[in-house]
Amino acid sequence: MISIIISSYQEHYFQQISENISQTIGDNIVYEIIKISNPGKMSICAAYNLGAKQSKFGCLLFIHEDILFCENNWGHKLIKTLELPNCGVVGVAGGDYYSYVPASWWNKGHSKLHFIQVDNENKEWINNNLSGKEHEKVKLLDGVFLACTRNVYDDINFDENITGYHGYDLIFSLKAAKKYTNYVTGQILIKHFSSGTLSKQWLVNIIKVRDIIGTFSDQKFDSQLETENFYRLLIYLKKYGFRKRESLKIVLKYLNPWVLGFTNTMKIVNRTKYLIR
Repeated sequence: MISIIISSYQEHYFQQISENISQTIGDNIVYEIIKISNPGKMSICAAYNLGAKQSKFGCLLFIHEDILFCENNWGHKLIKTLELPNCGVVGVAGGDYYSYVPASWWNKGHSKLHFIQVDNENKEWINNNLSGKEHEKVKLLDGVFLACTRNVYDDINFDENITGYHGYDLIFSLKAAKKYTNYVTGQILIKHFSSGTLSKQWLVNIIKVRDIIGTFSDQKFDSQLETENFYRLLIYLKKYGFRKRESLKIVLKYLNPWVLGFTNTMKIVNRTKYLIR
C-alpha cells in the first residue's frame, strides 16, 4: 500500500499524473494520492510533511507532478526495493559522493541515473548509467522521486529549516544516509517534463544543507573534484550577486588545504581575487 504525496501548483500536470498512476501502478496495489495545493505558499519541506501527516499507508512516495511513469507494475517494484536491508530513501537520480565544498548531487563521475528527461522544446533523452542493475547505492537523491517507508520518514522527516523549493531533497536523503542505505532504482522508469533551474536561493540552501549535514566519515575526499566544485562555487557566488563580505566568509569556511590540496588551495586563493571584488 502506497501513499503518493504531491506538492501541486499546475492542475493540468496533477490531473495527468493522477490518471497515469491509476493506469501504471499495478494490479492489486492499494494506493492514495495526497494533493497539497501549493502555489508558492509554503516550502516543499512543509508541504511534504503536511502530506505525510495526512497519509495512512506504510510506503510513502514524494513526487513532482510534472512526471509520467513509463512502465506498468512499478508499485510492486517499489515495495520490493523498499524491503532491501536497512533501506533508506529510493530515487531515480542521485550521487554516491557528498562534496565537502557545498554542491549538489551531480558530481562528475558519481551520478547514478535512470529516467527520461524532456526539455522545454519537448526533446527527450534517456539518462541511464545503471547498466541494467536493479539498484545502486547512493548518498544524495534528486527530489523528482523520493520513496521511503513510514518508519524511515518518521525517523528523519523533511527539515523545515530548509525553506523555499531547493535543497529539500538533499537534506532528506542525506539525513537518511547517515543511518540507512539510499538507492537509485533501475526498475522504475519515469519521464520528467523539466530540466530544473538554479538560482541564488538554490545556492543558499545548498550551503545551509552542507552546514547542517557536515561530512561522512566513511567517504574519502577527491581533491580534484573538490577543487572543481570550489571553482564552480566561486562562479555561482559572483553570478548570483552575493556581497563581497558574504562571499569571502563562505570561501574561507570551505578553503581547506587538507581537502583541496595545498597547490589547489593557492590556485583558488588567486582565482578568488578576480571573481570576488
